[in-house]
Amino acid sequence: MSSTNKKSNFSFAAINPYAETNIITPKETKHTGKEYVEWGDGNLYPEFLQNLYDNVPTLASVIDGCVDYVAGDDVTILPLADLPMGVMNAKGDTIVEQVRDVAGDAFQTGGFALQVIRNGYGDPAETYFIDMRFLRANKDCTVFYYSENWGKGYKKDVIVYPAFMADLDWNALSDEERNRHASSILYVKRSHKKTYPVPCYAAAVKACEIERCVDDFHLNAINNGFTGSYIINFNNGIPDDKQKEEIEEDFNEKFSGHENAGRIGFSWNPNKDSATTIEKVDVEDFGDKYKSLESNSRQKIFTAFRANPNLFGIPTESLGFSQEEYESAFRLFNRTMIRPVQKMIADAYDKIYGQKDVMTIKPFSLEETTTEEEVN
Repeated sequence: MSSTNKKSNFSFAAINPYAETNIITPKETKHTGKEYVEWGDGNLYPEFLQNLYDNVPTLASVIDGCVDYVAGDDVTILPLADLPMGVMNAKGDTIVEQVRDVAGDAFQTGGFALQVIRNGYGDPAETYFIDMRFLRANKDCTVFYYSENWGKGYKKDVIVYPAFMADLDWNALSDEERNRHASSILYVKRSHKKTYPVPCYAAAVKACEIERCVDDFHLNAINNGFTGSYIINFNNGIPDDKQKEEIEEDFNEKFSGHENAGRIGFSWNPNKDSATTIEKVDVEDFGDKYKSLESNSRQKIFTAFRANPNLFGIPTESLGFSQEEYESAFRLFNRTMIRPVQKMIADAYDKIYGQKDVMTIKPFSLEETTTEEEVN
Protein backbone atom coordinates (compact mmCIF):
# COMPACT_ATOMS: atom_id res chain seq x y z
CA MET A 1 0.00 0.00 0.00
CA SER A 2 1.38 3.34 -0.96
CA SER A 3 0.76 6.52 1.01
CA THR A 4 0.89 10.11 -0.13
CA ASN A 5 0.90 13.38 1.80
CA LYS A 6 -2.29 15.19 1.03
CA LYS A 7 -2.91 18.85 1.73
CA SER A 8 -5.88 19.29 4.04
CA ASN A 9 -8.88 20.91 2.40
CA PHE A 10 -10.34 22.06 5.70
CA SER A 11 -9.00 25.12 7.40
CA PHE A 12 -9.90 26.98 10.55
CA ALA A 13 -10.04 30.74 10.80
CA ALA A 14 -6.76 32.02 12.12
CA ILE A 15 -6.96 32.75 15.84
CA ASN A 16 -3.88 34.27 17.35
CA PRO A 17 -3.34 32.76 20.81
CA TYR A 18 -3.00 35.42 23.49
CA ALA A 19 0.42 35.39 25.07
CA GLU A 20 1.53 37.00 28.30
CA THR A 21 4.26 38.69 26.28
CA ASN A 22 1.57 41.11 25.10
CA ILE A 23 1.62 42.61 28.60
CA ILE A 24 4.12 45.45 28.66
CA THR A 25 6.23 45.53 31.80
CA PRO A 26 7.49 48.75 33.48
CA LYS A 27 11.16 47.91 33.10
CA GLU A 28 13.52 50.85 32.62
CA THR A 29 16.24 50.78 29.96
CA LYS A 30 19.02 53.25 29.22
CA HIS A 31 20.43 52.94 25.70
CA THR A 32 23.75 54.35 24.58
CA GLY A 33 23.26 57.56 22.61
CA LYS A 34 19.88 58.30 24.17
CA GLU A 35 19.71 60.79 27.00
CA TYR A 36 16.41 59.56 28.40
CA VAL A 37 15.51 56.28 30.11
CA GLU A 38 12.99 54.16 28.21
CA TRP A 39 9.79 53.44 30.11
CA GLY A 40 8.69 49.85 29.59
CA ASP A 41 9.07 47.42 26.69
CA GLY A 42 9.44 49.44 23.52
CA ASN A 43 9.21 52.61 25.63
CA LEU A 44 5.43 52.15 25.67
CA TYR A 45 4.43 51.34 29.26
CA PRO A 46 2.27 54.47 29.82
CA GLU A 47 0.51 53.82 26.48
CA PHE A 48 -0.18 50.27 27.68
CA LEU A 49 -1.73 51.64 30.88
CA GLN A 50 -3.84 54.07 28.83
CA ASN A 51 -5.04 51.15 26.72
CA LEU A 52 -6.10 49.28 29.87
CA TYR A 53 -7.99 52.34 31.09
CA ASP A 54 -9.74 52.67 27.71
CA ASN A 55 -10.77 49.00 27.54
CA VAL A 56 -11.27 47.70 31.09
CA PRO A 57 -14.55 49.06 32.51
CA THR A 58 -13.76 48.19 36.13
CA LEU A 59 -10.39 49.93 36.03
CA ALA A 60 -11.84 53.01 34.33
CA SER A 61 -14.67 53.17 36.87
CA VAL A 62 -12.30 52.98 39.85
CA ILE A 63 -9.86 55.56 38.46
CA ASP A 64 -12.68 57.96 37.52
CA GLY A 65 -14.21 57.49 40.96
CA CYS A 66 -10.88 58.18 42.64
CA VAL A 67 -10.55 61.39 40.60
CA ASP A 68 -14.00 62.50 41.79
CA TYR A 69 -13.05 61.81 45.39
CA VAL A 70 -9.71 63.63 45.12
CA ALA A 71 -11.22 66.73 43.49
CA GLY A 72 -13.93 66.71 46.16
CA ASP A 73 -16.74 69.24 46.09
CA ASP A 74 -14.48 72.16 45.16
CA VAL A 75 -10.85 73.27 44.85
CA THR A 76 -9.54 76.79 45.49
CA ILE A 77 -6.03 78.18 45.18
CA LEU A 78 -4.21 81.49 45.49
CA PRO A 79 -4.02 83.47 42.22
CA LEU A 80 -0.97 83.21 39.97
CA ALA A 81 0.52 86.50 38.70
CA ASP A 82 -2.07 88.44 36.69
CA LEU A 83 -4.42 85.49 36.13
CA PRO A 84 -7.99 85.55 37.48
CA MET A 85 -8.74 83.62 40.66
CA GLY A 86 -8.77 79.87 40.01
CA VAL A 87 -7.34 80.16 36.47
CA MET A 88 -3.97 78.49 36.02
CA ASN A 89 -2.76 79.52 32.57
CA ALA A 90 -3.41 81.57 29.45
CA LYS A 91 -5.50 78.73 27.99
CA GLY A 92 -8.02 79.24 30.78
CA ASP A 93 -7.57 75.88 32.53
CA THR A 94 -9.08 76.09 36.01
CA ILE A 95 -7.56 74.64 39.15
CA VAL A 96 -10.43 72.14 39.38
CA GLU A 97 -9.70 70.90 35.85
CA GLN A 98 -5.99 70.72 36.55
CA VAL A 99 -6.44 68.82 39.81
CA ARG A 100 -8.68 66.30 38.04
CA ASP A 101 -6.07 65.82 35.30
CA VAL A 102 -3.15 65.31 37.69
CA ALA A 103 -5.24 63.02 39.90
CA GLY A 104 -6.10 60.92 36.87
CA ASP A 105 -2.43 60.46 36.04
CA ALA A 106 -1.58 59.86 39.70
CA PHE A 107 -3.90 56.85 39.80
CA GLN A 108 -3.30 55.66 36.24
CA THR A 109 0.50 55.83 36.24
CA GLY A 110 1.50 56.46 39.86
CA GLY A 111 2.71 60.02 39.21
CA PHE A 112 2.01 63.29 37.46
CA ALA A 113 3.78 66.28 35.94
CA LEU A 114 3.17 70.02 35.67
CA GLN A 115 4.83 72.52 33.36
CA VAL A 116 5.68 75.74 35.20
CA ILE A 117 6.08 78.96 33.23
CA ARG A 118 7.94 81.84 34.92
CA ASN A 119 7.53 85.54 34.20
CA GLY A 120 10.35 88.03 33.64
CA TYR A 121 10.95 88.30 37.38
CA GLY A 122 11.36 84.54 37.77
CA ASP A 123 8.02 84.09 39.54
CA PRO A 124 5.71 81.20 38.52
CA ALA A 125 3.10 82.76 36.25
CA GLU A 126 1.34 79.74 34.67
CA THR A 127 1.02 75.99 35.19
CA TYR A 128 0.01 73.39 32.61
CA PHE A 129 -0.85 69.72 33.06
CA ILE A 130 1.56 67.42 31.19
CA ASP A 131 0.31 63.98 30.14
CA MET A 132 2.69 61.37 31.54
CA ARG A 133 2.40 59.33 28.34
CA PHE A 134 4.42 61.97 26.52
CA LEU A 135 7.12 62.54 29.13
CA ARG A 136 10.45 60.77 29.60
CA ALA A 137 13.34 61.62 31.92
CA ASN A 138 17.03 61.06 32.47
CA LYS A 139 17.98 58.69 35.28
CA ASP A 140 18.13 61.39 37.97
CA CYS A 141 14.96 63.17 36.81
CA THR A 142 16.83 66.44 36.33
CA VAL A 143 16.04 66.70 32.60
CA PHE A 144 12.76 65.84 30.87
CA TYR A 145 11.92 65.06 27.26
CA TYR A 146 8.46 65.64 25.76
CA SER A 147 7.21 63.91 22.62
CA GLU A 148 3.90 62.49 21.44
CA ASN A 149 5.60 59.80 19.31
CA TRP A 150 7.76 57.72 21.65
CA GLY A 151 6.71 54.50 19.96
CA LYS A 152 8.47 55.65 16.79
CA GLY A 153 11.77 56.31 18.53
CA TYR A 154 13.69 59.47 19.28
CA LYS A 155 12.41 62.36 17.21
CA LYS A 156 14.01 65.69 16.36
CA ASP A 157 10.87 67.46 17.57
CA VAL A 158 11.40 66.31 21.17
CA ILE A 159 11.24 69.27 23.56
CA VAL A 160 13.75 69.30 26.42
CA TYR A 161 12.89 70.83 29.81
CA PRO A 162 14.87 71.19 33.04
CA ALA A 163 13.40 70.05 36.34
CA PHE A 164 11.55 72.74 38.29
CA MET A 165 13.71 74.30 41.01
CA ALA A 166 11.82 75.99 43.82
CA ASP A 167 14.87 77.72 45.32
CA LEU A 168 16.16 79.13 42.04
CA ASP A 169 18.02 82.46 42.48
CA TRP A 170 16.69 84.20 39.39
CA ASN A 171 18.81 87.32 39.75
CA ALA A 172 22.02 85.30 39.86
CA LEU A 173 21.30 83.52 36.57
CA SER A 174 22.71 84.47 33.19
CA ASP A 175 20.33 85.30 30.34
CA GLU A 176 20.97 81.85 28.86
CA GLU A 177 20.11 80.15 32.16
CA ARG A 178 16.98 82.25 32.56
CA ASN A 179 15.80 81.22 29.10
CA ARG A 180 16.42 77.58 29.95
CA HIS A 181 14.47 77.74 33.24
CA ALA A 182 11.66 79.94 31.92
CA SER A 183 9.72 76.70 31.34
CA SER A 184 10.38 73.68 33.55
CA ILE A 185 8.77 70.44 34.71
CA LEU A 186 7.61 69.64 38.23
CA TYR A 187 7.65 65.83 38.37
CA VAL A 188 5.91 63.98 41.21
CA LYS A 189 5.77 60.23 41.83
CA ARG A 190 4.80 57.95 44.69
CA SER A 191 8.04 55.98 44.76
CA HIS A 192 11.59 57.31 44.40
CA LYS A 193 13.21 53.91 43.86
CA LYS A 194 13.24 54.26 40.06
CA THR A 195 13.10 56.93 37.39
CA TYR A 196 9.43 56.31 36.63
CA PRO A 197 6.42 55.63 38.87
CA VAL A 198 4.39 52.43 39.05
CA PRO A 199 0.60 52.52 39.53
CA CYS A 200 -1.02 51.04 42.63
CA TYR A 201 -2.74 48.39 40.48
CA ALA A 202 0.50 47.14 38.87
CA ALA A 203 0.07 43.76 40.59
CA ALA A 204 -3.44 43.49 39.09
CA VAL A 205 -2.48 44.17 35.46
CA LYS A 206 -3.11 40.52 34.55
CA ALA A 207 -6.56 40.78 36.10
CA CYS A 208 -7.22 43.85 33.93
CA GLU A 209 -6.10 41.89 30.86
CA ILE A 210 -8.41 39.01 31.78
CA GLU A 211 -11.42 41.33 31.99
CA ARG A 212 -10.54 42.85 28.63
CA CYS A 213 -10.05 39.41 27.04
CA VAL A 214 -13.36 38.14 28.44
CA ASP A 215 -15.11 41.11 26.82
CA ASP A 216 -13.32 40.35 23.56
CA PHE A 217 -14.41 36.71 23.80
CA HIS A 218 -18.08 37.63 24.18
CA LEU A 219 -17.88 40.13 21.33
CA ASN A 220 -16.24 37.57 19.05
CA ALA A 221 -18.74 34.91 20.14
CA ILE A 222 -21.58 37.18 18.99
CA ASN A 223 -19.98 38.21 15.71
CA ASN A 224 -18.60 34.76 14.84
CA GLY A 225 -21.10 32.50 16.54
CA PHE A 226 -22.19 30.56 13.46
CA THR A 227 -18.72 29.70 12.17
CA GLY A 228 -17.60 28.76 15.66
CA SER A 229 -20.40 26.21 16.13
CA TYR A 230 -20.70 24.46 12.79
CA ILE A 231 -18.61 22.79 10.10
CA ILE A 232 -20.02 23.08 6.59
CA ASN A 233 -18.96 20.31 4.22
CA PHE A 234 -19.22 21.00 0.47
CA ASN A 235 -19.26 17.58 -1.18
CA ASN A 236 -19.26 18.44 -4.85
CA GLY A 237 -15.61 19.01 -5.66
CA ILE A 238 -12.65 20.97 -4.30
CA PRO A 239 -12.32 24.55 -5.58
CA ASP A 240 -9.03 26.40 -5.80
CA ASP A 241 -7.78 28.59 -2.93
CA LYS A 242 -9.23 31.79 -4.37
CA GLN A 243 -12.69 30.22 -4.75
CA LYS A 244 -12.45 28.85 -1.21
CA GLU A 245 -11.81 32.34 0.15
CA GLU A 246 -14.68 33.84 -1.85
CA ILE A 247 -17.12 31.14 -0.69
CA GLU A 248 -16.04 31.55 2.94
CA GLU A 249 -16.33 35.34 2.81
CA ASP A 250 -19.76 35.23 1.16
CA PHE A 251 -21.05 32.65 3.62
CA ASN A 252 -19.74 34.51 6.68
CA GLU A 253 -21.15 37.79 5.43
CA LYS A 254 -24.59 36.30 4.86
CA PHE A 255 -25.06 33.92 7.77
CA SER A 256 -22.65 34.84 10.58
CA GLY A 257 -22.83 37.47 13.27
CA HIS A 258 -25.29 38.92 15.76
CA GLU A 259 -27.66 40.23 13.08
CA ASN A 260 -28.20 36.86 11.41
CA ALA A 261 -29.83 34.72 14.10
CA GLY A 262 -32.46 32.35 12.73
CA ARG A 263 -31.71 32.87 9.05
CA ILE A 264 -32.23 29.97 6.64
CA GLY A 265 -29.42 28.62 4.48
CA PHE A 266 -30.04 27.10 1.03
CA SER A 267 -27.88 24.63 -0.88
CA TRP A 268 -28.36 23.54 -4.49
CA ASN A 269 -26.83 20.18 -5.40
CA PRO A 270 -27.03 17.91 -8.46
CA ASN A 271 -27.87 14.86 -6.32
CA LYS A 272 -27.87 13.49 -2.78
CA ASP A 273 -24.31 12.26 -3.03
CA SER A 274 -23.01 15.78 -3.56
CA ALA A 275 -25.27 17.47 -1.02
CA THR A 276 -23.85 20.07 1.33
CA THR A 277 -23.76 18.76 4.88
CA ILE A 278 -23.60 20.71 8.10
CA GLU A 279 -22.19 19.19 11.25
CA LYS A 280 -22.70 20.79 14.64
CA VAL A 281 -19.60 21.09 16.76
CA ASP A 282 -20.26 20.57 20.45
CA VAL A 283 -18.35 23.43 22.03
CA GLU A 284 -18.20 23.70 25.80
CA ASP A 285 -20.21 26.61 27.14
CA PHE A 286 -17.61 28.92 28.66
CA GLY A 287 -20.21 31.51 29.74
CA ASP A 288 -20.40 30.49 33.40
CA LYS A 289 -16.67 29.86 33.66
CA TYR A 290 -15.87 33.26 32.17
CA LYS A 291 -18.42 34.93 34.42
CA SER A 292 -16.62 33.52 37.46
CA LEU A 293 -13.24 34.46 35.99
CA GLU A 294 -14.39 38.01 35.30
CA SER A 295 -15.78 38.37 38.83
CA ASN A 296 -12.48 37.17 40.29
CA SER A 297 -10.53 39.61 38.11
CA ARG A 298 -12.70 42.54 39.17
CA GLN A 299 -12.17 41.68 42.81
CA LYS A 300 -8.39 41.72 42.27
CA ILE A 301 -8.63 45.19 40.72
CA PHE A 302 -10.61 46.47 43.71
CA THR A 303 -8.12 44.78 46.04
CA ALA A 304 -5.24 46.59 44.33
CA PHE A 305 -6.98 49.90 45.06
CA ARG A 306 -7.99 48.73 48.55
CA ALA A 307 -11.54 49.68 47.62
CA ASN A 308 -15.10 48.46 48.09
CA PRO A 309 -16.96 48.19 44.74
CA ASN A 310 -19.98 49.97 46.22
CA LEU A 311 -17.90 53.15 46.56
CA PHE A 312 -17.92 53.38 42.77
CA GLY A 313 -21.57 52.54 42.16
CA ILE A 314 -20.81 48.89 41.38
CA PRO A 315 -23.15 46.62 43.39
CA THR A 316 -21.82 43.49 45.07
CA GLU A 317 -23.63 40.23 45.68
CA SER A 318 -24.84 41.48 49.07
CA LEU A 319 -28.47 42.51 49.31
CA GLY A 320 -27.74 46.10 50.20
CA PHE A 321 -25.26 48.78 51.17
CA SER A 322 -26.51 51.21 53.77
CA GLN A 323 -25.48 54.83 54.28
CA GLU A 324 -23.62 53.76 57.42
CA GLU A 325 -21.71 51.05 55.56
CA TYR A 326 -20.85 53.49 52.77
CA GLU A 327 -19.54 56.12 55.16
CA SER A 328 -17.51 53.53 57.08
CA ALA A 329 -16.00 52.13 53.86
CA PHE A 330 -15.31 55.60 52.50
CA ARG A 331 -13.55 56.79 55.68
CA LEU A 332 -11.04 53.96 55.38
CA PHE A 333 -10.61 54.40 51.61
CA ASN A 334 -10.32 58.16 52.01
CA ARG A 335 -7.63 57.75 54.65
CA THR A 336 -5.55 55.18 52.78
CA MET A 337 -5.94 56.17 49.10
CA ILE A 338 -7.55 59.59 48.59
CA ARG A 339 -5.94 61.85 51.18
CA PRO A 340 -2.36 60.75 50.30
CA VAL A 341 -2.97 61.77 46.67
CA GLN A 342 -4.62 65.03 47.74
CA LYS A 343 -1.59 65.80 49.89
CA MET A 344 0.78 64.88 47.06
CA ILE A 345 -1.03 67.34 44.77
CA ALA A 346 -1.29 70.09 47.42
CA ASP A 347 2.43 69.75 48.21
CA ALA A 348 3.25 70.11 44.51
CA TYR A 349 1.45 73.45 44.26
CA ASP A 350 3.01 74.58 47.55
CA LYS A 351 6.40 73.93 45.96
CA ILE A 352 5.46 75.95 42.86
CA TYR A 353 4.16 78.92 44.89
CA GLY A 354 6.96 78.74 47.41
CA GLN A 355 4.63 78.79 50.42
CA LYS A 356 2.39 76.49 52.46
CA ASP A 357 -1.32 75.79 52.16
CA VAL A 358 -1.94 77.61 48.87
CA MET A 359 -4.62 75.10 47.94
CA THR A 360 -7.81 74.04 49.68
CA ILE A 361 -9.83 70.97 48.67
CA LYS A 362 -13.37 70.77 49.96
CA PRO A 363 -13.88 67.06 50.76
CA PHE A 364 -16.25 64.94 48.70
CA SER A 365 -19.68 64.41 50.20
CA LEU A 366 -22.96 62.86 49.12
CA GLU A 367 -24.70 65.98 50.35
CA GLU A 368 -24.49 69.47 48.87
CA THR A 369 -22.95 70.81 52.10
CA THR A 370 -20.45 69.25 54.49
CA THR A 371 -18.96 70.03 57.88
CA GLU A 372 -15.88 67.81 57.41
CA GLU A 373 -12.45 69.30 57.88
CA GLU A 374 -11.08 70.75 54.66
CA VAL A 375 -7.87 69.38 53.13
CA ASN A 376 -4.94 71.76 52.80
